Amino acid sequence: DQHFIKLVHRELVRALGGEPVTLDLNGPSPLVVMLVGLNGAGKTTTIAKLARHLRDDRGRRPYLVPADVYRPAAIEQLTTLARDLGVPVHPTQPGGDPVAIARDGVAAATTAGTDVVLLDTAGRQTVDDELMRELERMVEAVRPKHVLLVADAMTGQDAVATAQGFAGRLPVSGVVLTKIEGDARGGAALSLRAVTGKPILFVGTGEKVNALEPF
Repeated sequence: DQHFIKLVHRELVRALGGEPVTLDLNGPSPLVVMLVGLNGAGKTTTIAKLARHLRDDRGRRPYLVPADVYRPAAIEQLTTLARDLGVPVHPTQPGGDPVAIARDGVAAATTAGTDVVLLDTAGRQTVDDELMRELERMVEAVRPKHVLLVADAMTGQDAVATAQGFAGRLPVSGVVLTKIEGDARGGAALSLRAVTGKPILFVGTGEKVNALEPF
C-alpha cells in the first residue's frame, strides 16, 4: 500500500507541473498583474494578499487599482484593505469605464514611483461574452505581464468550464486557487492545471492578508 501511495503521489506531482513556479517579475516598470475570475472567487482579497506578498517577500512596491466598477462594495473593500496594509490604491469611482480606469491606474502608478500594478476586475456569475470583451479591451489597453485566473477550490469540476471560458479568450499565465482550507480537497487544481496548461502559482489558505502561499 505504501508503494501504491508513492506512485499516486508521484503522478499527482507530475500532473500539477512537477516543480513550483515563481511569479516572474522581470520586465519594464510598472509591471501590470491583472486578476480575473467569477464573482465570489476571492479576487479582491487575493489582490490584497498578493500586495502583501510582493512587498514583504519580494521587495516590491505595489499599487492597487480597483476596476470592478459594477460593485461599489468591491472598490470600498480594496480601498480599506490597501489602507490597512499601508499600500497606495487608485481613487476609482463606481460606474466609470474600467478600461480607462486601468489605463489611468498604470499612469498613476508610474507617477507614484511604484513598480507593480495589481488590477482588480469585474466578475460575473458565469463566463459571458460581455465580460470577456471588456477584459479583452483592458488587456489591449495596459498589456499586463500576467493575467492570473482566480478560482475557488470549492467549485470542483465547475472549474473546468470557468477555466475554458477565461483561458480561451485571455492570455492567462497562471492560476490562484482560493479557499483551499475548505473541505473540497483541492480537486479543482487538477482540472485547472489540465485545462489551462498554466501553473498554479498561489493558494489562498484563509481570510487574513497573510493567508497566501506559493503553490
